[in-house]
Amino acid sequence: MRQQRSYSTRAIVLKRINLGEADRIVTLLTPTHGKIQAVAKGVRRPTSKLAGHLELLCHSQLQLAVGRDLDIVTQAENRECFLDLKASQWHMTCGFYLAELVDRFLEEHTQHSRVYFLMLEMLRALDGDAALSQQKEAVDGTRDPLHTVSQLLLRYFEIHLLSQVGYEPAFRACAHCAAELRPEQNGFSAALGGAICPRCSRFWSRPLSVKALHVLRVLQRSEWQAVPRWHLDASLLLEIERVMYDLLRFHLERDLKTWSFLEMLRLERNPHGSALPSTQNL
Repeated sequence: MRQQRSYSTRAIVLKRINLGEADRIVTLLTPTHGKIQAVAKGVRRPTSKLAGHLELLCHSQLQLAVGRDLDIVTQAENRECFLDLKASQWHMTCGFYLAELVDRFLEEHTQHSRVYFLMLEMLRALDGDAALSQQKEAVDGTRDPLHTVSQLLLRYFEIHLLSQVGYEPAFRACAHCAAELRPEQNGFSAALGGAICPRCSRFWSRPLSVKALHVLRVLQRSEWQAVPRWHLDASLLLEIERVMYDLLRFHLERDLKTWSFLEMLRLERNPHGSALPSTQNL
């Protein structure tokens, strides 16, 4: 059987590393080949036809030649470049965070089509939220200092990415005894993989409020478009974020570079942690 010498695929650019004087190694997320690395030759030259189509977070149609060690990008055409997302430092950093998560969790050359489509959906949602935020601020000067929608989007992505790579968080039943969790003060353990009932409180690493567990459950069982657009207070958003951070940190055994940058941007915009009034009861 003759070996395939080239192939075409759509891809999201997750990462770039300079190589030599003019080349780059790009890390790509594809629907059928999973996460792959490829060489983009001459892409750093001002005259390169590939450069604009291989920017970080770009969704592009690529033609690649099979190489001995790394495949080579021979053609590229940008399908979506998410300009509104990239015009907002916060939303762009959220996109970089999603890309770093995918890069950390996925092994190369393992098909993860659901992760690819999840990533694409989240980039489109971030782009839409960035556009809406910019429009509202231009029209009436209002903005959400807590970035509520995009923060919920990050938590949604984290939960569903963990599920896709075999680490589905336990938010319906106790992660230790498997008893159904009731609407009461429960706890949480990253080492056990989720929420812990009061009977197993000796395994708690932190308490988990009724509202936080409810939000996590909704995010886990819903399609993104069906997630309510809550206005959550800062303390609840922080509680949910800490739960997911603990889970991610446990599985990755390291910190993510973009996490600290997101925290810095959030504190710059909302240094006092002011909460928005609730418009929908949990």
